[in-house]
Order: sequence, then structure tokens, then C-alpha cells
Amino acid sequence: MSPLHLQHRSVHYRYNNRHLPLGCNDVRASSHFLSTPQTGSSPDIICISTRELHRTRTAYLMSGTAPSIPNLLTLRGRIGGGGVTRGRYRGVIHRGGRGHGPGAPSASAAHDATIQGTDTDAAVSRLSAVQIGYIDDPYAELFAQSGPGAARRLPIINRGTYARTTAIDKLVDKFLDETESSTEGRQIVSLGAGTDTRSLRLFSPSAPTPRKRVIYHEIDFPAMCEKKQRIVCSAPQLRSILSDPDTVEELSHYGGGNSWHSKAVAEKHKGSELWVHGLDLRAIAASQQPQQPLPPGVPIGSRGLHASPFTTGSTTQHEEQTEETSLPQQKEPLTLTSLNPNLPTLIISECCLCYLPPPTASSIVSFFTTTIQSSLSIVIYEPIKPDDAFGKMMVSNLAAREIRMPTLEVYKEAEDQERRLREAGFSGGEGKGIGGARSKTIEQIWEEWTSQEEKERVDALEGLDEVEEWKLLAGHYIVVWGWRGVGVDLEI
Repeated sequence: MSPLHLQHRSVHYRYNNRHLPLGCNDVRASSHFLSTPQTGSSPDIICISTRELHRTRTAYLMSGTAPSIPNLLTLRGRIGGGGVTRGRYRGVIHRGGRGHGPGAPSASAAHDATIQGTDTDAAVSRLSAVQIGYIDDPYAELFAQSGPGAARRLPIINRGTYARTTAIDKLVDKFLDETESSTEGRQIVSLGAGTDTRSLRLFSPSAPTPRKRVIYHEIDFPAMCEKKQRIVCSAPQLRSILSDPDTVEELSHYGGGNSWHSKAVAEKHKGSELWVHGLDLRAIAASQQPQQPLPPGVPIGSRGLHASPFTTGSTTQHEEQTEETSLPQQKEPLTLTSLNPNLPTLIISECCLCYLPPPTASSIVSFFTTTIQSSLSIVIYEPIKPDDAFGKMMVSNLAAREIRMPTLEVYKEAEDQERRLREAGFSGGEGKGIGGARSKTIEQIWEEWTSQEEKERVDALEGLDEVEEWKLLAGHYIVVWGWRGVGVDLEI
């Protein structure tokens, strides 16, 4: 039964043997999972239980088909729409189905449109949390392309945005506190940063903590970086944060665009800079030759750097050979002139690496573990648990939209994500220096890292009726972090 048909019917759910009407969004949710009225009910009434309603509505939210209703999978934006990619395969998918860098995918324009729309919607979701009072970000509105009132998101989404944002902020602050004594400075590298505003908040004159000698790098594909440069140049309120951007040509040899950089203006952040690099992330992976071995459980056909994130299942031997032989070969090792291998470094990936084939994602991490000679830390935010009932429904709904998360097939549980970092070198032990790997689900972050006073403040902003949905969704997303080397300890 189509949503159009349901709009002309009365849709109810049972509660204490009473038929209670559903809202418009619940009508659409039910239409995706209920095809016929319940036996014995009125032909004009569809009945589902409260638990069935929760399951169908939650699965509908997770599927990305709900109009204007994002979910924790898309805290950086709803699946669908136009714009530039943010949380979906950021720094890799390109406009019009054409790649701008080595190994760029040849996915159709329709697939690209599905992926690329998430940056604009992500900015709107962030603005929703800001306007209601969950987080403080005076720069969010600069990147949200929406009309008045269009930014309002559901409470469950706003809470998810709050939990993820504050968790990563906490780890970033921990890293910067740990490296404050570094006289040469320290650096942060955000993969597929899109229109993220963390660097602006960090260098703001009103930031609560002075952050001197911080070199903040963002890597995304050229169109995204050019867009961000235009916004920075055109926004008068950013003149108190960043100097006028300077363009630097450093990436054309690797199929990338220009980089640009600005200096932090406030005296309290003296010596800090923002570098934004227009580069396909696959160029980084391609520079890691020979290739890293396939992680355990990765099916044949997942190795190629140009493998489409939309395909499912294994490829044939011929396709596997094509992927192997068509990998982009770098004539010389990739270098970012502003990336200092001798500075303590933090890598951030918020739903970015999860849309790359696992070997490609591993190669990108390997680039930094081999390049950075000082202490190195990493923070990753990704979905987990694809094999339980809800996870299977989530994956199935996304597959119906030809969207796939390759790393989810390998790093399924929290222990898999932690093992992933330990195998990449983020572990302690004799001869390896100081290190470790830890993880928390979004639900655990809310319960354990949020003070009771802060919980009460957030609860007072707007009611959260979907407590069961919140726990289900928040339990399927994880923040995993690791560190190695002397002078940094991200134990929390």
C-alpha cells in the first residue's frame, strides 16, 4: 500500500485496546512495512501494536526514506537531496559521477546525488541542535542552506547530534590538553570535513580555552573545499577568527585541487592555522604501496580503490583482477607540504572511512601511522551491529537505496573496532611505547559522559518520548579512539 493510499485512510495503533491515530510521519512509516489491513479490522483502519509502531517507525527513520527526517545514521545529514557530500563517502564521491582524483568511482549521477545531498542536510541538522540550545555553535547558520523554520529536527536526532558532537569535542580537548607543552605545536587532521565548524569554534575569540600552535587540517574533495573557502571569504563574522585565505598549489600532481590556509586571528590562539586540502582520499590510499593485506572477513572484490560503495556481494575473478591492475599508481609518495611529521597528531573520521572499502580505509590510516613520527591519536565515529534484528533491517533498508557501508561488514562490534585500531599500531606494550584503544556507543556516551545536571538541561529543551527508539539507535553507533607514543594519553 502506497503512502498516497494511506493518506486517505485512518491509521491507528492499539494501546490498551483503544485505537489511537498516528501522526503524518507515522503514516508514512507504517506504509513502508505494512501492506494490508489487520485481519478482522475495519477496511478503513490499519492496526499495529505500540511495539510494531516503534519498530516500523524506527526502521523507517533508519532507511533514509523519511522526508525531512534524518536519523543517527545520518546525523551529518539525510540520505537524499542535492548538494555536496558530507557524511556519506566524504572526500571521495564527486559531482556528476565524475572523479576528480586517482581512482575516483564511476557511479551513476543518480547514486552520486543520493550521497552528495548529505552535507547540506547535515548543516541543517547541526543548526537545529544549535537553535534549540543543545550545542553552542554561532557559525552553524553560515553553512545551513534552509529557510526560516526548516532546520527543526526530531528530539531523538537533536540528542544524537548533541551526544556525538560533545563526545568528539571531549576527545579533541583531551588531545590538545595533553599536547599543550609541545613547543613546536600539534596538529589535527579531519578526513572529509565538509562544512564542519569545529575548527572555527576552536579558533573563535570567545572559545573558553586558548589553543596556541594548533595546525588544523581538513581534507575533502576540491569542490567541497572551494565552497568552504567562498563561505569563509564572504562571511564578515569570520574575520575575527581567520585571516584572508591564501591559495596554495600542492596537490595537482595527485589529481587534487588547490589547498588554502588561514591563520587564527585571536592572540589567545597565536600560532594556530587552518589548512583545507582539496584531495580525493583515495589518492592517500593509493600512495601506500604495496597494498595492505585484506582484513579478515573481507570478500573478494573489496580491495580496489575505485570499488563502488553501492555494489553488494562479491565480484568475479575477472573483476577482482581489473580492480587490482587498475589501481592508481603514484609516481612519488604523496606529501602535504603543511603536514609536519614531527608534531603530535590527531586524526578525526566522522562517518567517512565507513563508506570506503576496508583495505582503502586501512591504507589511509596507514599513511598517517607511517608518516607521523611523533605521537599519533585517532577518533572514528561509525555504525556497528549489522547482524542483530535492527541492524539487519538498517542494512536492508540502505541496500534498497543502493547504499552500502563496507567497513560495517568487517568491524561489526565494539571489540572489532578496537582491534582495528590495535592492529593499526594504536596499542601499548614493550617496544611500542604508550598507547591504547577504547570505544563507547552513543548510548554509553550519553549515560556515562553526560553529567546529571547536563542531562536535566538537555531534557528540559524539548521532550523525548521515543526513549526505546533512542536506546536502539544510539546503541548502533560508536565512537572509537586510539593513541600511541609518549606524551599523549587519551584514557577517559
